This record gives sequence, C-alpha cells and structure tokens, in this order.
Amino acid sequence: MHIEDIPRLSLGTLPTPVTEAPRLALEIGIRRLLIKRDDLTGLGLGGNKVRKLEFLMAEAVAEKADVILTDGGPQSNHARLTAAAAKVIGRDAVLFLGGPRFDAMDGNLLLDIIFGAEVRFIPDATVGQMENAMAAAAMELRLSGRRPYVIPIGGSTPLGALGYVEAMRELAEQLGDEKNPQIVLAVGSGGTLGGVLLGTRLFIPDARVIGIAVGRASKPFQNISSEIAEGAAEILGLSEKFDPEQVEVKEEFLGPRYGVPSEEAIQAILLSARKEGLVLDPVYTGKAMAGLIGLAREGAIDPDRTTVFLHTGGSPALFAFEEVFRQMANVNEIRWETEA
Repeated sequence: MHIEDIPRLSLGTLPTPVTEAPRLALEIGIRRLLIKRDDLTGLGLGGNKVRKLEFLMAEAVAEKADVILTDGGPQSNHARLTAAAAKVIGRDAVLFLGGPRFDAMDGNLLLDIIFGAEVRFIPDATVGQMENAMAAAAMELRLSGRRPYVIPIGGSTPLGALGYVEAMRELAEQLGDEKNPQIVLAVGSGGTLGGVLLGTRLFIPDARVIGIAVGRASKPFQNISSEIAEGAAEILGLSEKFDPEQVEVKEEFLGPRYGVPSEEAIQAILLSARKEGLVLDPVYTGKAMAGLIGLAREGAIDPDRTTVFLHTGGSPALFAFEEVFRQMANVNEIRWETEA
C-alpha cells in the first residue's frame, strides 16, 4: 500500500521550508546547518504533531468519533494541537494533563482553553495514571452514547508516525544532492523518531539520525521508536525491521527531568535567537539544540557533513517560563526611562 492510499486530512501548511543557519553553524563549529521548519506547520501555532494528527484525525472521522481524548503535560504541544485539530473537524476535545501543580494559565495551557478543550488536570500523575483516567473517561462516554477516539500521549502510534515518513520524503526532495545528512531531533514520546527512522530508510538511506531525549519513558526510546517504525512499515505493507541497538538516542542533555529546563537548553535558546532569530522552547527544541551544540563541540558529529535540525515547534511554551529565564539567563535587559 502506498502512503497516498492511507486516509489523511489536510490540517497543516505543507511542505514546511528548510532554511540555512550559517551564523549558528559557525558558532558551533560545523560546515552547514539547515533547519527543517516544522514549527511552521500552521495549525494552532504549528509544530510536529500536525503531521501526525492529519492521519489520526482522519481515522477519528472514519470511525464517526464525536469527541477526541488525549493526554500530556501542562505545556503539552500535542494536547494544544489536538484541541485545535478537533475544532477543525467539528469535534469536542478532552485533555488529561498531569504534572506539578501550577498557578498561571499560560503558554500551551492557555491555548488549550482558547480552543475550547475540556481540561482535566491530575496533579503529579504518571503517564500510566493519565492513560488509566483517560480510558475510564472513554468508557463513561461510550456508556452515555458518545463515540470517543483516544490518542495516546504525543500521538505516538504507527499511524501517526506516517506523518514523519512523509516528512522525510519531503526533506529528501528539499535536500537535492545532499544524500547523507545528519538529522537531529527532540525525542519526547518516540513517535516522530519512529517515523523519521522509517522515512530516512526509504528516502534518505545514508542519513544518520540522532535523537535527543527530553525526558524518560517506561522503556528505552530506542525500543519504542523501533516498534513504531516497524508498525508504520506494516501499515504500508512493508516488512522493515529496526534494531534498537542501532538507534541513536542521547540522554545526557535532558536536564533534571521532562518539562524542567536545563541551563544548557536556556543558553541554546538564547544563542539560536541571537544568531538566527530562531525561536526554540525550553521543553523540547531547546534541549535538542543543546544536544546538537554539545555533540558538535565534543566532536561527536561530523563537522563536514550537512546537519539538519528538525524544529518540531513548541514556542508557545516559552511564555510559561519567564521566571526561569530571569534566574538562569539574567534576562532583565529592559532599560526603564524616567519619562517620555
């Protein structure tokens, strides 16, 4: 089966551009750095989840679902975009969010409310606890006559991963004669990485894929992404196999834990903004860029190969971390004049 035969909705502004980042490349000591701008996918302020949701929401429509359920952290980009996508197809959205208690309704959480989602917050919940709560709610909805469609955290399923199989075909066309890039991306739930693994095997077979973990999962991301890649291949009628030991995921840049910015991530955000006008976020892309910078300076990536940074979006989360920037980066650079 060809990917064109899989039901898919048009939710994003695709293809997304690839842009040069020469000043940042020079700063970190590599020949060429390209940014694949999946922060510009359009829907709901953009991000990588739009590509997954094009396939997942098509399945929801086919199943005649009338309410979409998913889960994530308080600043989940996936939850935000699920809420937005649900409105595009005229469905309700219920978001199960877990993590530390908070005082401010800002960043992605504010957008969840603006998009009209019902937000159910479970303080300090694990992913397993959120998914149990979501499953129980789905059962209640069915008993009441509703038709829920449940999306796992991050939209990280084989079907969702097809979005990044297609993205790699898109990237291959944009790269032209560049046949062996190094592709660096954030890894939060493993679905995007799974799609990239299958997509590069099919369309950019000489690429090196490097995932930068931004948190921890119940089992190694190498295993999660390999299983998702194999499942996506199966949907396409392919029998591709992936060895988890051959999947590169770097965990040394994740910082204290998921959702908590590292000092390196904050510095990477500032460097990217001040060299290229590029906006990253403290939860995902800031940590991924910190990983890229760290690997480049350690000599762990080839400085002469073209490097592609997959910008997966997430900039709305920036606005939930003002105090972190004040503390870690001394961002108090406003000069107050006494009078006009």
